[in-house]
Amino acid sequence: MRTEEILQAIQHRNYPLPQGPWIMKQSWHELLFAHWPLAPATLQALLPDGFKVDTFEGEAWVGVVPFRMSGVRPRGLFAVPSLSNFPELNVRTYVSRDGQPGVYFFSLEAANPIAVALARSIFHLPYFRSYPKT
Repeated sequence: MRTEEILQAIQHRNYPLPQGPWIMKQSWHELLFAHWPLAPATLQALLPDGFKVDTFEGEAWVGVVPFRMSGVRPRGLFAVPSLSNFPELNVRTYVSRDGQPGVYFFSLEAANPIAVALARSIFHLPYFRSYPKT
């Protein structure tokens, strides 16, 4: 799908799109979504105030998601191959805040030190430098 088509696919959403233009583009490849059930109270205790852990069939879920990113670039700039392609792993759970569903990241690990530094400083995400073995 092209970017314009992706941005028009909103019929599945039960809340409006964020205001303003998109800020970043990236492609994900070779993903694995691995999830384990946990007692909701266990995960809720790890979340900041204001977040409510989501459940499915009475269980909360923690996910470990390894993948490879490519074409990572901010809006208006082009992707630099040596900086825009790298493996990443995230550890997540699913939450809601003010009635809107979302993903809470416990850890985001990437092999690109520049991407890690930018994501930590600009987006205040819990990114860490990783050293994956291939």
